[in-house]
Amino acid sequence: MQNHAGTRALLDLEGLPPLHEMVTSSLATHAKNWWMTVIEELRGVRTTDEQISHVINIVKESHSFLSIAANAYDSIFMKEMNIPYMQTTYLMVSKKVNPCVRPLVMNIYNRLPSLDTEEEEETECEYRLEVGTSLWELYMNLGRLYQLSERLPAEARAESGVREYHRWFSKGVLRWLELAMCRARSMIKRAVELDMLEPQDKYCKFSSSASDTLGIFNDIKIWWQKLAWPDLENSAVLLTKILDNICSCVLCYSNLIREKVESIFHQYENSTRVFITEQICVGLNNIERVRTEMVKLPTQFGFSELLQKIRESDSGGESAATQLDATVERLIVSAAENTEAKLNEFIDTMLDKMQPTLERAVNEACEERSTVLAQVLDPSLELTMNQLNNSNFKRFLWRVWEVVVDIFTATVMRNSERRKANYFGGVHTILEETLKFFSPPDGKGLDETTAKTPAYTSLMELLESLRMSSESLIAQYYQERYEEQMEEILPCKARLYVKILFTKPGKLIVEVIMAKDMVVEADACSITSRGGGLGLHTSHQPVDSYVKVQLVPQEWFPATAIRKTKTQRKQDPAVYEETFEYEMSKTDDGVRAGFLLLTLKDYNLGFSNTFIGEAVIPLSSLPCVDSSEVHTVTNSCLTMTTPGLDIGYKSLRALQFRTGDKVASAFIKKVSKRLIEPKGKANTSMGKSNDDKARSKSPNMRERLKLS
Repeated sequence: MQNHAGTRALLDLEGLPPLHEMVTSSLATHAKNWWMTVIEELRGVRTTDEQISHVINIVKESHSFLSIAANAYDSIFMKEMNIPYMQTTYLMVSKKVNPCVRPLVMNIYNRLPSLDTEEEEETECEYRLEVGTSLWELYMNLGRLYQLSERLPAEARAESGVREYHRWFSKGVLRWLELAMCRARSMIKRAVELDMLEPQDKYCKFSSSASDTLGIFNDIKIWWQKLAWPDLENSAVLLTKILDNICSCVLCYSNLIREKVESIFHQYENSTRVFITEQICVGLNNIERVRTEMVKLPTQFGFSELLQKIRESDSGGESAATQLDATVERLIVSAAENTEAKLNEFIDTMLDKMQPTLERAVNEACEERSTVLAQVLDPSLELTMNQLNNSNFKRFLWRVWEVVVDIFTATVMRNSERRKANYFGGVHTILEETLKFFSPPDGKGLDETTAKTPAYTSLMELLESLRMSSESLIAQYYQERYEEQMEEILPCKARLYVKILFTKPGKLIVEVIMAKDMVVEADACSITSRGGGLGLHTSHQPVDSYVKVQLVPQEWFPATAIRKTKTQRKQDPAVYEETFEYEMSKTDDGVRAGFLLLTLKDYNLGFSNTFIGEAVIPLSSLPCVDSSEVHTVTNSCLTMTTPGLDIGYKSLRALQFRTGDKVASAFIKKVSKRLIEPKGKANTSMGKSNDDKARSKSPNMRERLKLS
């Protein structure tokens, strides 16, 4: 119509502009008149609350006005006049809304006080939260207003007056998060105070405070979803802060529950049996329940989807998305570990309260060889198995087991020097039964293999030793020496050639043939007859050697004399070729349990002979032949060694506890001479004095074994 010749003639006759310009001008005038009518609402408004209320109405009316323009008229004007009515009107209205809303919102948030004190939290913050609710309504309406621009070209959207409306509320969002944190902590604290720590129903094992806490987190999630923050990268940053706040609340909740349970424990401090209740189990389950849900937070808040949108955005946010993803992963992992630590602290607190009861039960069980410990544990562990969720039950049971093993260890160490072997035999049995109690065959407890921890294994080995007689421990020591001799883990001090056997008529024949490659450790602090000088050195010079032959433990062979070869003066190799016979049969059980000890020494005239090395042979390992077949037995080469203190002989450790046992004390004294560094042979009184002085500075045998 506007291009018709008649239309142009009429317009020219009246002196009017083209029809297109007239319509465009009329539409602009209409929009301005409408706007002037709308903003009349702000006249005479004084308070901030009134301003917010009226501005909300203005934004709502703007949305309605533009919606009608878009849905009813835009297509008509575009078709008939090629006028982008919606675009023109939208840009004009949005640019009018900007100065009407932006300064108001910015001013409000700039003037809000910080939440520094509890009093401000209860008064100012509550009032501001109400104002914030109005601002929230304003934010949502601005968002709907901005969404109308989605049908406009990109260049038109860029000119929108409300294009960055969300940035006006940045401080408001941070303020809301601050308020939400305060309110969440307050609500969680109140929920814990009101919680009776009773399961909500027969199908769940947690109580009301866990549900209330998760409900608070869900409210935050709903708020976040409704917020729909349009800036993707900034949205991810805000979400990270929200997740951080929630993780902080989870730790707060864990502490509150633990404190509540500690107060419950005071009611059972003097109990001799019951040390755990249903409430305590529920408290543990509550923490585990909240921790489990916390790990799911990124998924529930749609964090992965948000990161994907950032990666696909025009700005190319791959790097930012990767960084944010790593940040949130660290945040959740750290919070989960901290909460796990809180659970362990919770259990440790329980065990601290339980410890006196457990100690009494362990002591009674050890003294009476009874099932007192099981009687104490059984009711409580049955309760925990029924009331705790599986992960908490395993966690709790494991810690109880560790504490029980520690108590047994302390009990054994406390009684090690004043109790006899039969006491430790009883403790050994009780500990074995306790392990079975904690790892039943039905699989409801601990895995038996895993439960045999290094602490448990070490204690059982000690008990194995302590429950043996002193003579048996001495035999065990020689068995340990034989094993390390076979493994060749100690330096060789000499090679000894022998032939040793039993004859069927009932004789033990020991033929000492030769020794060679003898090494003597000499302490040259004193002047020796074979090497002067200062310092510790190894002598390879020929020595005055002889071999001592004896059956050990001596208490098992009281009628058997100690034999020794003749001394070979300054010979290496030293040839002895001497034979010793003992009347005994290998078929005798007592004989087979014993050992043959061959000791190589350096003879010193006027002084103690120097120990060079020794070899141990189990009598059970010797061949037994007819008298006519003795010549068929081959010679053996034995490696002579000295005992290694750093190896840590379990038998010596047990023997050193028996301070009142004459057999044990005598043996420890004997072995100590071979463990202490050999001293040089002195030929002056000064040399002997230095030797005594050096010995006095060294730790005694018992101290050294304890150190090992």
